Amino acid sequence: MAIMAIDPGLNSMGWAFWATSRVDHITRTKEDRPPTRVGLLHAPRKYELVLRALWLAKELKRETMTLGEMGGPIGIRDLHFVSEYPAWHGDKVRKGWARGDMQKVCLLVGVMAGYFHEAKLFTPVTPTEWKGQLPKDVVIRRLQKKFGPGATQEWERDIWDAVGIGLWKMGRF
Repeated sequence: MAIMAIDPGLNSMGWAFWATSRVDHITRTKEDRPPTRVGLLHAPRKYELVLRALWLAKELKRETMTLGEMGGPIGIRDLHFVSEYPAWHGDKVRKGWARGDMQKVCLLVGVMAGYFHEAKLFTPVTPTEWKGQLPKDVVIRRLQKKFGPGATQEWERDIWDAVGIGLWKMGRF
């Protein structure tokens, strides 16, 4: 089973992919391996909300066309998607909820789940479930310590959380 981890966002969506052999290796040994590939998608702001979400889903699918062996496609049915989705935390997120930001991310995750309905599995996970109360800078330091700066130098913004989400799914975060 290959894993595609997603840190969803309509402006910037990070993803991290582990090929089957790496997933097997990570889950069976104590040695951690970085993802096979990572990426960051930016939907055009000119599109309306639903079109932006659909654009991101299509772009992520396009990325899967080069993730298989020898740079070929990987079948959606062979992928296990795991995606963060917002959770209500009372006053902490009241402003984001009032602006509609959280609802938009929920819509994006729903579009992703529907678009990739043929996947082996689609697991939504709240931030509290996968990282507890850790702030982003602590997540970044933990991943840099785990993989070293050489493996993580190309990572930016939402890629960090996507990697953390994938490792959480494999029981390695």
